[in-house]
Amino acid sequence: MKILLLLLFAGVYSSQARAFSFSNALYAHPEVKQEIDYLRRHPAWLERSRKRAEPWLPHFLPLLRAHRLPDNLVWLPVIESAYLPGAVSPAGAAGLWQLMPATAERFGILVSDSYDGRLAPLSATRAALNYLAWLHRYFDGDWLLALAAYNAGEGRVRRAIARSGSRDFWQLPLPEETRRYVPRFLAAQKLLGRPGPGTPTLREYKITGPLSLPALAQRLGVPAETLKAGNLALKGNQIPAGHEISILIDNTGRRRAEQLITISPQPLFSDSAAGLDMSGTGRLFNKSNPAFSTAPPPGWPGY
Repeated sequence: MKILLLLLFAGVYSSQARAFSFSNALYAHPEVKQEIDYLRRHPAWLERSRKRAEPWLPHFLPLLRAHRLPDNLVWLPVIESAYLPGAVSPAGAAGLWQLMPATAERFGILVSDSYDGRLAPLSATRAALNYLAWLHRYFDGDWLLALAAYNAGEGRVRRAIARSGSRDFWQLPLPEETRRYVPRFLAAQKLLGRPGPGTPTLREYKITGPLSLPALAQRLGVPAETLKAGNLALKGNQIPAGHEISILIDNTGRRRAEQLITISPQPLFSDSAAGLDMSGTGRLFNKSNPAFSTAPPPGWPGY
């Protein structure tokens, strides 16, 4: 009987963990509703992001569930990078989850001259989810604050709470980018809905150097150029010593050739990210000029 109750509890918890427990009233909030209305009028960008996400969902969803995080967090890279694995920003953020070097290293990701783990999708996802889980605990289970902190940093959100005397995200004196980032994600994940599991197409190898790229390619039975094209984190021809790194091989036999794409820090809100349909704030909010500068505010790390 005790085992049955534990199993039932685990099932309930798992079900709850797979979805955000946001009320319908949240999606009626004017700022969230504005984002939902906009995305409904301009579905092409969201659909392209969904298609880019599809190969990664079977690999990311088990990681979310291992952390007991909501499945819909898998849509956060839609807002961060439009699911472009090679996205980099002038502010120094990189990869699907747009991790800054200090954040990546804080959560165990190697960033060096020969290897940048932020561009290794599974390693970066583990780091991002560890950070999100930490932020969720740090802000006592408040997802709006956790998401705001993922964008602006926990220090800035903590100081905004102290200045305002409120823990209500909508009342906090945060950068305008962050105030738009959170409702944009809420709208996107609402419209994208529950992600489907899909079929895994990639195999991950954990490799510890030193090892040359040709030697690794020979061990894995793939051409060195294919290995490098499918693993943007490999910046040179040598696997660094002393660190375990993530290497992905496409099980389907198709060659993955991603490219590094420069985006501005929060691509959805900056005019200079011309490669993304919704990058210009003028196009987003029907204004002729950008709503704010692409440069981070003074003292802000530019997440």
